[in-house]
Formats: sequence, structure tokens, C-alpha cells
Amino acid sequence: MNKDYYNRINPDVLKMIPCNANFIAEVGCGAGVLGEAYRQINPKVFYTGLEVNPDAAKIASERLNKVITGDVENISLGNCDISLNSLDCLIYGDVLEHLYDPAAVLKNHSNYLKDDGQIIACIPNIQHWSILFNLLQGKWDYTKEGLLDSTHLRFFTLNNIRKLFIECGLKIVEIQPRQFEPIGNNLELFKKFNDLITPVIKEFGVDPKQFRSQIKSLQYIVRAVKSGVKIKPLLIQTMIGEEKVCSRVRVTEPHSFCSTIPGVKTVESNKTVDLNIGNSYENKVFIWQRIISQKPDQQKQLFSRNYLVINEIDDDPLRWEEQFKKNNFFAFRSCHGVQVSTEPLAEFLKQFNPNVKVFKNQLAYLPPVRTYKNEKTTIFFGALNREEDWKPILHSLNKVISDYEDKISVKIIHDKLFFDSLNTKNKEFKSYCPYNVYENILKQCDIAILPLEFNHFNSMKSDLKFIECAGHGVAALASPTVYKNTIDEGKTGLIYNSVEEFEEKLVKLIEDVDFRHELAKNAYNYVAENRLLSMHYQERTDWYYEMIEKLPQLNEELKSRAPELF
Repeated sequence: MNKDYYNRINPDVLKMIPCNANFIAEVGCGAGVLGEAYRQINPKVFYTGLEVNPDAAKIASERLNKVITGDVENISLGNCDISLNSLDCLIYGDVLEHLYDPAAVLKNHSNYLKDDGQIIACIPNIQHWSILFNLLQGKWDYTKEGLLDSTHLRFFTLNNIRKLFIECGLKIVEIQPRQFEPIGNNLELFKKFNDLITPVIKEFGVDPKQFRSQIKSLQYIVRAVKSGVKIKPLLIQTMIGEEKVCSRVRVTEPHSFCSTIPGVKTVESNKTVDLNIGNSYENKVFIWQRIISQKPDQQKQLFSRNYLVINEIDDDPLRWEEQFKKNNFFAFRSCHGVQVSTEPLAEFLKQFNPNVKVFKNQLAYLPPVRTYKNEKTTIFFGALNREEDWKPILHSLNKVISDYEDKISVKIIHDKLFFDSLNTKNKEFKSYCPYNVYENILKQCDIAILPLEFNHFNSMKSDLKFIECAGHGVAALASPTVYKNTIDEGKTGLIYNSVEEFEEKLVKLIEDVDFRHELAKNAYNYVAENRLLSMHYQERTDWYYEMIEKLPQLNEELKSRAPELF
């Protein structure tokens, strides 16, 4: 068995799978790496794999809920404990081209889909420029893998793919090309080939732009549903005002998840906005993310194009009090609705707009269960603008560090002043860093310190830091501000209500390793059961659809709330 071949993951297929599926069957699951990755996004799924190669299937059985070994054309899904109308998703990752009769398999398998279930298929494109180039030289040479894999029995172009799904009684929702820029000598070869063939195809009435796109596509990824399913087209377009810290969790990850819903298209930008990308048949949502100074003309332009206009903010607006007060919080008054990350923030903003919705911050995936090493206990601190929050506990922290100098180390991200204020040589500093680097540092730590002094600004913050720590198996010692509403004291973490309690509980976490691990385990389970984005993302589109239904009423409300628009 070629282990590398069966252990590859197609990230573009992973992005297409509905994130809240309960029951998935992957036909041709290989060694189960796609399903393993998906189960980090949605651990509640029951994921069944079908695989013809017994060695690969054996490995997959350790990664998936269930694996059936055998030729899919000779195995009924019904014999795999899969009932009719039970699957949320069927996946074919580079499989249909290996079948004698892919249409028969698709027709049969689609009977096992729920009425609103999806099919995700990745299919090689025989119209790729490399195939055409070789054909001009009379070459059609089979290989061990790739477009001319010697085990391929069927070959598809974009038109053939469309025809296949239509003949099987399926509706294609979208087709995403997988295109890779040629490199090295192939880049020059492609350019020359395209330049020379363009005049020829023009003579036959073929659109050069469309042709170029098709010959650059190595594969196509298809999202399809049953033909009777009604699709509600929705464009979610976001203008990002803060891309360094908040946009990932507030925009990019929710966008990615929402785009797995049939008919939902997401777009984000941070400089210019193209209001011509929407189709006439689409419902449209425009989101201002952390942008303070919307102007009446900008809002009017959106309203004239029938957008539902939403303001997205996840921090206390009084941080920019002077700017907001200049126009009496116009940014919130002039939108149809506002979306926020916490209940206190929602309550504050309802004085300017009654249509406020809370979408809590969640983790986009569940990290693997933590395995701890018997080394020094490592304390973590990583945050922006927290000097006034850590000052009260600094003396106690330094005292504990001194008492346990040989047993602990400290890792600090971003806050150089905090790093310099710690009286120990066993410390490491990392300046502001990409999120994956942040996560890598976090998962090396054992205890996280999460201080937030009580004030108006901090009271509106989210509990994301605790959720991230819990996901990576780090026990949290946190202030009551924000975290008391999430942490179950003594079970999923510890809350300190005074400097004395901070010191006492930090010592407990350092000395009692079993207790610390139990806290971390319980916190991890809390996240797995409650705080993954896969469990919540559809709330967003549900709210947008609900608001769009009321758009005429919402427009009327704007006349009294934001008269300067009219």
C-alpha cells in the first residue's frame, strides 16, 4: 500500500463539507484523514467510511466511527447500517472516475440522503492543459496517479460533470475549480500553449476567458442536493475594519462555515467594496465589522441595492467614545441590526438599535486531546492592553515564581512590560504573532492566567481566552470579570476574587498536578460539548433570513431612528 497516497487530505473538499452534519458517509475514504480532520470541526458527527483497499481501511477504522471494506459498486449502503433518507452528506473525493458506472452509484446513493442532504464530490478534469498539450503530440500515457491514473475508468470535463449530476436527479449548487499555477518550465509552457491556442478556439466560437479557466482546473469540487430542494441564495458581504485580532474569529471563520450552507456565498474585504458582485436573485447582507465612521451616503447606497445592513462589533464602543458621540452613535442607529459577542454589549447597544443579536465567540475546531509531559509546570500569559489588569496580582505572582523557581517556567506573548516585570530567568517572550504560532505556544503550557479588573470596558469582553485555553488542555486561573459566567468554579477552572485567592489558587494548581489535569479535562469537555462553531454558525444565517423577511418594516423603523438618512 502506498501510505502517502491514502493519507492525503484535500483541504478544499474539507472546506465544502457541511459543518453541522450528524451522519456522513465518505466513499473511498482512504486511510480516513479527511474524516479525522472533519471530526475536529464537528466531533458529534457519526462518520462512516467505505474503502476498497483493506490496508487503508484498517487504518481508517482507527480514525472514523465505522469503516466498511469492499468495492462500492458491489456494496449496498443499506448493508452498511445506513438507512434511506438518513445521511446529511455523501463525499466522493476523487472516486467517481474509478467506477464502471458512476451514474448508477450516484443515483443509488442519493436515496440515502436526507431531503436536505448534500453531496460533495471532487472530480479530475480531463480538459486540463497538460492533457491537451500531450494529445497534440499524440501522447496518452497512463501513470500511477494523477489525471491519467491507470485505475481511472471514466473521464470528465466540466460539461460532463454537470450532465452526470443532472441525469442522476441532482441539482448542482456550486462547482469550485481547483487551480494551481504552473511552476518552473511548466509556467512558460502553459503561457506559450495558451497564447498559441487562443486564436484557434476563437475561430470555433469558444470564449477564451472561460477556456483558460477550464484548462487551468486540475479538478472540480461539486456541491449538489436533491433536485427538489429549494435553495435560498444569500450573499454575506463583510467590510473588515480590524484584521489583526478580531476578524478571524468574528468574520473569516464564521464565513467559512456559513458558506457550506447551500446557496450561501461569503465575501470579505478590508479596503474597497464591490457592490456589483451580487446577483439579482440573491438576498444580500452587508456587514460593517468594527468600522466606526459610516456615512449617510454609504448607507443609502446599500439600502438602494436592497442589502440588509448589519454592524458587527465585539468591544465596548465607549473605547471610541468621542468618535461615536460626535454623531450620536450613527454607526449603530443607521443599520438594520447589530451583531455582538456578549450579552452586556448587546444590552448597552439596544439603546441605539433594538435589533441586536449575540453570536458568542467559539472555537472553529477542537484540538486533539492533550498529552502532558512530566516536565516543569509552564504558566501562560498572552493578551493585548492588560497592564491595569495584571498590576494588582504582579507581586503575588512574583512571590509564587520565587517560591517555585525550579519547578515552573513562564511563556509570555505580546506584553513585553509584563515579561520584564517577572523576577525569573525561566521565562520566554514572543511578540505579537500569527494565530497558529499563538496556539502552538499555548498548548505547551499548563496554567493560564486570565486577569480582567472590573470596569465598563472589560465587562463587555468575551470569554474567548478561556475557551482557547480549555481547547488546548490548559487549566485557567481567571478573574470573576467575564469568566465567572463561563467557568464552573473548581470543575472547569478557578476564579480568584482577591489577590490572596490568586496566590493560594496558583499554588494549588502548581502543586496538585492531578487536580490541574482534571480541571483541564473538564474544561476541554465543556468546549467539545458547547463551544464549537459547528454548533452555532447556522444561527447567523437563520437571523439574516429572519431579518430579510422583515426588511420593509426595518426600513420604516430607520426613518425614526436615523432621520438623517432620509
